[in-house]
Amino acid sequence: MVDWVWWIGQSVGFLGLLLGLNAFRQKNDLSFKRHMTVFCIVESVHFAIMSAWSAGFGCLINGCRAFASTRTRSKTVMVFFLLVLWSVGLVFLVGFNLPVVAESFRTGDFSCYFNEPFRFLPLIGSTIGTIGLFMLSGINLRMSVFLCSSLWLIHNIIVVSIGPSIMEASFLIMNYRTIRKLIRDKRNGEKS
Repeated sequence: MVDWVWWIGQSVGFLGLLLGLNAFRQKNDLSFKRHMTVFCIVESVHFAIMSAWSAGFGCLINGCRAFASTRTRSKTVMVFFLLVLWSVGLVFLVGFNLPVVAESFRTGDFSCYFNEPFRFLPLIGSTIGTIGLFMLSGINLRMSVFLCSSLWLIHNIIVVSIGPSIMEASFLIMNYRTIRKLIRDKRNGEKS
């Protein structure tokens, strides 16, 4: 029997991959951020279809973050997204066990978060990406996103997440090519 929901979910995920690759081709910052917004929303739908709610929520937050960064460079908005990222991220680090989170903050004993330190890589990467989207532009923006993708890739390899590893590796390649083009364009502009 064919599981149509699974096939639809995979199709949406593949569409998201293509949209993500297209986003990383963009040399214009605003266009890059808009494409990232669409990519994140499509990936959020993909994960929702696949019943991967935390990943879907994370992509939705990232889509909102990318969209907000097209409208403002406000440090307050950036800090809001960082607070959401770390609040939700810390809860997921301990397996969505809210009593453990509450107890760690009550006692000041945060050792529960360090059972698998590599789990911090996506949080650190997303933090760098958030700061990049709101505070940086051009090559520096792409470099921050490159570092973000690198940390996600390392995490995905450690947890043996094949599809997302391929996706992040593809994003790194596309982003690297765009960074090279931006550097070449900058050099050619300086020579003119």
